Amino acid sequence: MVGESNYTECVVKRKSGAAGEILLKSLLVFLCLVCIAVALLLNGILQFVGFALLIAACFFTFNMWPKFRKEFEYIFVDGQIDIDVMYSGSTRKHLKRFDMDKIEIVAPVDSHSLDGYKHMNLKPLDYTSKMGLNDVYAIILKGEKEPEKILIEPDDNFLTYMKKKSPRKVEYTLQKKPVEN
Repeated sequence: MVGESNYTECVVKRKSGAAGEILLKSLLVFLCLVCIAVALLLNGILQFVGFALLIAACFFTFNMWPKFRKEFEYIFVDGQIDIDVMYSGSTRKHLKRFDMDKIEIVAPVDSHSLDGYKHMNLKPLDYTSKMGLNDVYAIILKGEKEPEKILIEPDDNFLTYMKKKSPRKVEYTLQKKPVEN
């Protein structure tokens, strides 16, 4: 198949507004307000320390705030899968890279194909939107020391490329959508 591209990517936005996220944002704002109060109420050298704490708290909050908006990007290139996270659409961090050769199985998380791996009690690496709208797939792969479980939300195109590369390892059938007239 000369000229056929073996590249696809999928972007999944992480749900914002979770309870833990709102609590952490509130704590960051509260920390800045407390530092303002300390800086204004103290006198002398302690006021200088209060302003230094205020600057440090504001700098920390400014650097942490973009990390609340996450997008995961799954990239498939010739049988190799890369998973990256993008913070606020500007900062990218590489999270995971693995080959299809190391994968044991790819299946929906509620599939009976994964029943044989439940006894391992693998802690999943969750790279999903946490919205529950799309199908979440589990990837079991051979790790350095022990098997790993990765949770992703790939689209149909991404799953098709994975199935094309390793048909026996990927549990997926393309859902035909009705044609609208």
